[in-house]
Amino acid sequence: MPATKTGPTRLVSISVTLLVLFTGLHLSALYSYNLFHSLAEMFAVVVACGIFMVAWNTRSFNRTPYLTFIGVAYLFVAGLDVVHTLAYPGMGVFDNPRPDLSTQLWIVARYLEAISLLIAPLLGMRRVRAEPLLAVYTVVTALVLVLIFSGRFPVCYTATGGLTTFKVLSEYLICLILVAAGVVFWRRAALLDRTVLNLMLASIACTIASELSFTLYIHAYGMANQIGHYLKIISFYLIYRASVSAS
Repeated sequence: MPATKTGPTRLVSISVTLLVLFTGLHLSALYSYNLFHSLAEMFAVVVACGIFMVAWNTRSFNRTPYLTFIGVAYLFVAGLDVVHTLAYPGMGVFDNPRPDLSTQLWIVARYLEAISLLIAPLLGMRRVRAEPLLAVYTVVTALVLVLIFSGRFPVCYTATGGLTTFKVLSEYLICLILVAAGVVFWRRAALLDRTVLNLMLASIACTIASELSFTLYIHAYGMANQIGHYLKIISFYLIYRASVSAS
């Protein structure tokens, strides 16, 4: 199936949909930031699961095999984001959670996302065996969860000092990984439909902007945090569109 082009009418439709979505999310933030955060994260999780479903169901004939790799990766990114959401301050899901638990989970999810986006285009047009890949990501995700919940992962946020140096430097490192991923995608442009390439590069750019916004917030309920979540939703949606276009 050839990649679909996004016409002016569709662009207007998408823009209006996002405007309505973000307006609704902003209103929910005025009522309760935890409500906003949960809705924003769950929307991104649903989109990530959609990326996985498209990749999984087209894995045998996908014209862009490494999107299968991205699809599997985003399933586990979504899983970490769910736990991150449940661990957010004020949610009350975990008994006596550490102040930085949700921040640690955020960081490992973004590392997993960025590294996966860097590895994916390096695979070229080689077919990816999805089942072993699922096993690898399961082991990696389990290991990072053990590190976090056992207290062996570096502290990312403190109630008195805010974001730690490790957390801020990690966000910048994640941005550098994403820039490298964008460069690799660009260098592999001949292997991609132009629409898919543009969507992937736009998604990476939004993800970088999102990460930078998360270096600025002072507390978990700040405006920079809110903007970062908007950009994350857009980046996930663009990956989804790339997956559909490449199918």
